[in-house]
Amino acid sequence: GEGIISMEGGEAGAMPTTGGGSSSRGIANALQGNEEVAKTIQRMAKTIITFTPATYFRLVDEDLGVLFSLGSGNDDDTLDIDANEQNRLIKISLDALSESRGGRVALPSDHPASKLLPEAATRCILVQKVNGFEGSSSRGCLIIGSDKLLPSFTKNDLRWIGQLADYNNMLGGK
Repeated sequence: GEGIISMEGGEAGAMPTTGGGSSSRGIANALQGNEEVAKTIQRMAKTIITFTPATYFRLVDEDLGVLFSLGSGNDDDTLDIDANEQNRLIKISLDALSESRGGRVALPSDHPASKLLPEAATRCILVQKVNGFEGSSSRGCLIIGSDKLLPSFTKNDLRWIGQLADYNNMLGGK
């Protein structure tokens, strides 16, 4: 795909989200019954937002749609697109990943995946492969947005994101 920088290292539906003072977050119904997986994903999202230039985190699944969202600040994380469009954009994001050997790509801010993030978090878009959600045979990924450009992420930031994805795969993936 053009403009893609490769880096080494249930039922679908629109996700309900809740606004918050210092952070906005939403957990999809698919995760509600599995407390441990939900907590692990929350910790992973908070870690990435706290220790990297990332300002927004979304976990998505090819079949289940948006599973989890967390943003720093008061980003409006409500997606103004229907479930079918969400799933189409998730598939486009996953297809971009299929060209990466390392399981991670950086996408330009005008890539269709940007519609899955608040506008303020589309200056840099990282997509990291993760296993599909437990019980699902589909593909999944983290869509991480930032208001900073890609060079603001250090090599260690990128390595960490990959290691956290591997940890997620070990715990919650299939």
